[in-house]
Order: sequence, then C-alpha cells, then structure tokens
Amino acid sequence: MNPLFSNTSAGFKSFIFLGLLLFGAILGMLAGLIGVAFFLHVPMDQITLNSDEETGLNVARLLQISGQIGLFILPPLAYAWLISSKPFRNLGFSGIKHWGVLLAGVAIMYFGLPLIHFLGELNLQLKLPDSLSGIENWMLLKEEEAALLGERFLSVDTISGLMINLFMVALLPALGEEMVFRGVLQPLFIRLMKNVHLGVFIAALLFGMMHLQFYGLIPRVLLGMFLGYFYFYSSSLWVPVLMHFLNNGTAVVVYYLHHNGFIEVEMENFGSVQNQLYTVLSVFIVVSLILYARTVYLKQKVTNDLL
Repeated sequence: MNPLFSNTSAGFKSFIFLGLLLFGAILGMLAGLIGVAFFLHVPMDQITLNSDEETGLNVARLLQISGQIGLFILPPLAYAWLISSKPFRNLGFSGIKHWGVLLAGVAIMYFGLPLIHFLGELNLQLKLPDSLSGIENWMLLKEEEAALLGERFLSVDTISGLMINLFMVALLPALGEEMVFRGVLQPLFIRLMKNVHLGVFIAALLFGMMHLQFYGLIPRVLLGMFLGYFYFYSSSLWVPVLMHFLNNGTAVVVYYLHHNGFIEVEMENFGSVQNQLYTVLSVFIVVSLILYARTVYLKQKVTNDLL
C-alpha cells in the first residue's frame, strides 16, 4: 500500500510538514512539562528555570531535550512515513558513497572558521532603521536570553555534565535540525524553485533565522549552506549530520576546557584570526572543498547515467 501523501505536490507536502512541526512543538512542550512534574517532582504551577540552581538547570535541560525531540526529531520522521514507503531513505539516511566528500565536509567546518568569524564581525555592524528599533530591541533581548541560557547549560565542571551537553547541544541538534532543514525542507525547496542553489539558500536562510539571533544570522546562513551543499553533493544526510555535530561539539568541548582552566582560548574566539590573510586563505579553501565535492558528485552522476 502506498503511503497516504506519496503522490501529492511539493507545495502540499510543505503544508503537511508545517502542520507536523506545529504539532510536534506543542507535543514536545507538553511532554517536557509532564516530565518535569513526574521525574523532577516539580509541580506544573511551580515550574521555573530560576528556582534553586540545580533544580532549575535540570528543568531547563529536560524542557530543552523534549522540545528538540518534539520539534526536530518526530515531525520529519512522521513526514517521511506519510510520503514514502522507505522513510529513512527519503530523509537521506543512505550510505556514504565517497569518503573523500565526508572528509572535505569535516575539513570545511574548521578551515572555514576564519571566514565565519569575519562574517560574524560584519554582521555585528548591521543596524536596522530607526523605524524598526522595537524589533531590533526585541531581537537583542532574545539574543541575551539565549546567551544566558547557553552559559547555564555549558558551565559544567564534570565529565557527566560534558556528556549531557554533547548530547543536548551537539547530537540532538545535529540529527534533528539536519533532518528538518536538509532532509525535508531543502529537497522541497529545490523542487518548488526548480533550482538547486535557491533551494540550498532558502533552507539555509530558514536555518539561520530559526535561531532568533539576528546578529549571528549571516554566519549561520553560510554554515547552513555548507551543510546544504555537502548534503546535496554527497546524497547522504550522515555527512551534514557529522559536520553539524562536530561544529556544535567542538564549541561545547572548547567551552568546557576554558571554563575549567585547561585552555586560555574562549569558545567565542576559537578559530578567529587577527591576520586577514588567513581569512582570504579560508575563503580559498572553502571554495576549493565545495568544488571538490561538486566534482565528485558530477563524476558519480555521469557514471550512474551510463549504467
């Protein structure tokens, strides 16, 4: 039997997925609240992130994890099951055909850091018009709240705390966000726009906007495009999942090492350079790695067409 929505248009599938995202977000929030009440024994009417330090942190962790599962894990799985008889393959979970592309994807996450930091500095210089000052103040408030919550999560001094952060900040987002933005949305946008580059860019733009951090939007969009191109050129979602995990996981580990006095470099400065020659070199390496992945993709495409 064919899946329920297998023969529907890309536009209708986008509508279905939007509904699943909304339902998943509500489900994740409710599951988190119930989990806090039953497992942490905090009554629902007393749930707050600012109770005593340990309880408040555990509440925040549980709500964060349940929210990510509800919004990023369950909706793409349900969507793939509704539209395909092979849901995991539909999401892109296929074997890695060329390990050189995977290594290039890993390399771009580190060699691209000087470029990412340079664009981040440019992004900080952008200001909205005075007429939009209310929106700008709202965005600044959201960024401050996100930064404070991030510091609470990352400021741990035990290996168990580090493992929890790697799961919550690196593994879950890498798996869930890649399923949503690269596994579902990017192919839909490519079909709707009939253009690979537009599809990659729109998915990356939504990926950047999702974080609600305007002053980090440009580098996040660029990061999303790295992930998008390497997914398209590798035909395996495992490639951007690993890239995403290494990006977030490196930040978690660097923060842990600095917070506990093992290294001097701060997470925010990891990969930044003073000499802009290194930024130019970063651009050259980034472009070369993407072109390499594209070349491998085109060679494999020609080979498959001949078979």
